[in-house]
Amino acid sequence: MNTDWDALTYGTRWSGIYDGLPWPAPDDAVDFLHKLAGDGPALELAIGTGRLAIPLAERGVEIHGLDSSQDMIDKMRQKQGGADIQVTLADISSFEAQPDYSLAFLVLNTIYALQTQEQQVSCFRSAAAALRPGGYFVVEAFMPDPTRFQRNSRAHVLDIGLDHVLIEADKHDPSTQQILEQHIHLKNGGVELFPAFLRYVWPSEMDLMAQLAGLRKVDRFGSWTRDPFTAQSGLHVSVYQRPEQ
Repeated sequence: MNTDWDALTYGTRWSGIYDGLPWPAPDDAVDFLHKLAGDGPALELAIGTGRLAIPLAERGVEIHGLDSSQDMIDKMRQKQGGADIQVTLADISSFEAQPDYSLAFLVLNTIYALQTQEQQVSCFRSAAAALRPGGYFVVEAFMPDPTRFQRNSRAHVLDIGLDHVLIEADKHDPSTQQILEQHIHLKNGGVELFPAFLRYVWPSEMDLMAQLAGLRKVDRFGSWTRDPFTAQSGLHVSVYQRPEQ
């Protein structure tokens, strides 16, 4: 698939509506990450508008961030506490950081925003290099479900009202594990398009990426509240660690 989608597309298109989307409350994720961060510092890949970083900082965690979108960073800067967080404008698929972090994390399926396996492996390697020995890398992602597509496509009405319709349209390529997704907003006679092009990763493939980066899997949960990961889990929270030696 030729997507013409790059690391800047999501932030440019979505930053204006991002904080109004129905994201889950951050409390459980913040609790989980706070326990792993220890004495910090912690590094959030794709920090976005600070949904997790700001409450973690409020709990006393020294938090740094990376993001490819200046638009997203600017949104975070406008929030209370957001201006105090150290953020670097960088591509999460390949970055350099001092190897001093107790925790690095990448949430809300953002590993899938990297369009190739090579980029995803590079992200794992960059995160591993940023960790101190014994440090953790946490990835949250939805479980892929190719059965939701018919003939490798899908259209679904997400919301409808007197003056608006929100439609999600998807095209699936199982040979590349890519999903081309458009959220189509029809309102007041106008059309807005919000793309989210993904390359999903199976948990076993993610574990191999971690091994290639020199990390080992220590846990996988079906939620931020540490529910067991099972065949019925809709997402996974995977915890990898850089060995002490």
